[in-house]
Amino acid sequence: MHIRNTGSAPTLEDCLRAADETQELILRKGALKEIPAVLRAYFDKAASCLLVACEFTYAAAGERVRALLEREGIPVHTHIFPGTPRLHADYTHVHTLISRLSSFPPHTPIVPLAVGSGTINDLVKRAAFERSLPYLCIPTAASVDGYTANGAALLCDGFKQTFPCTAPKVVATDPVVLAHAPAYLSSSGFGDLASKIIAGTDWIIAEKAGALGAPGAEPINEKAWAMTQPGILDALHRSVNAARGDEDAVSALFGALAVTGFAMQYHKNSRPVSSAEHSFSHVWEMEDLSVRGVPVTHGHKVTIGTLAVTAFTELFFADPEGPPPVPKDFRRPALAERKTEVAAAFRGSRSQASALKTASEKYMEDPQAEKVNAGFRDSWKDIRDQVIERLLPYKDLSSLLENAGCPLRPEAINLSRTEAIATARRAQMIRNKYSVLDLAWDMGNFETILSRLEASERYLR
Repeated sequence: MHIRNTGSAPTLEDCLRAADETQELILRKGALKEIPAVLRAYFDKAASCLLVACEFTYAAAGERVRALLEREGIPVHTHIFPGTPRLHADYTHVHTLISRLSSFPPHTPIVPLAVGSGTINDLVKRAAFERSLPYLCIPTAASVDGYTANGAALLCDGFKQTFPCTAPKVVATDPVVLAHAPAYLSSSGFGDLASKIIAGTDWIIAEKAGALGAPGAEPINEKAWAMTQPGILDALHRSVNAARGDEDAVSALFGALAVTGFAMQYHKNSRPVSSAEHSFSHVWEMEDLSVRGVPVTHGHKVTIGTLAVTAFTELFFADPEGPPPVPKDFRRPALAERKTEVAAAFRGSRSQASALKTASEKYMEDPQAEKVNAGFRDSWKDIRDQVIERLLPYKDLSSLLENAGCPLRPEAINLSRTEAIATARRAQMIRNKYSVLDLAWDMGNFETILSRLEASERYLR
């Protein structure tokens, strides 16, 4: 393993203290029984509750929560989404919940309860934010890191974006409930956790690029880095059996995912925990990627994105002597040409306008691009050493993901290998968050790396 020891990881309690929105995290057996007391301790004691779930998550925990609250004399109203087809994190559902919250008499104190996995939480989080309401999150699966994050990833007009909103005031979940979630949800959470390795390597790249004046780049925040990076490998090993229903493993997985959400609360954006691998996922989410009509989970899309970006990073930094050669006929396109390329890549997509806006925001004129290129060439060995030391080798990553029940090949999420690799082009276009994809594009060897990846007998097979 080539993971650098960057010091001991802070505890879950340390990370909760660093967060400034979530006041309590309850992760233990019997947590559901504590919810009435939690409501009295952290919310308006006269409040009624709006319990939001889908049919499956209502059966998993919502029904018990409702009975516990009613037994304590706490009024409970419900909004239960259908279980099938699988609920999408689409802004139209946020409007539905806002309407439901607005239907209560004026000045009636209401506490939204999000009982479910990542989609339910994001929908409730944004609706509660728009109504200026604190809310309680009751996760039913260790499937994403978004439970404790202060943002909601939602589709709006066909474009996947993260909307600002306040994290839950309290998160309460029982490992027994998490362990009984469908295995694919736990493996999705494992894939989401593994992606933090790429968030780290890309942040190393972004810090250097930012020092050279590249847009979409920022220096590493030491505290956010300490919250997300030193403990990743240990957390992955401790949670590898989560999809097998192991309560200790799923508890470790949920705790590690919660920490990454707290890092987002602390840092106020997703830079510490997501990068190019999530851009792959966002492209596929905008395309409604499904298998036999069932949407692929966020975590499984991120898994394939993480494998793809790991392969891309290994190939880009393969030569210790310097970056890959630039084709002799390479010419960096002018902004107008670049916008034409982006428009063509998203032709017919509702996200085209957003992609074009991003293309303008992240574009560098030739003098600035050459400054970035020269800076990376001059410090190649140092940057390469830092990235390779942080990167989990593709072979080791694949082994961990396979043991955790994650998909390893694009075909598992209804993509051909060629389609998955080609997604890199659009993934590079949709976020102004500097990554290895941006560096390769700025240095002129982006297509060289994609060709090598396509020709490889090792990657995504």
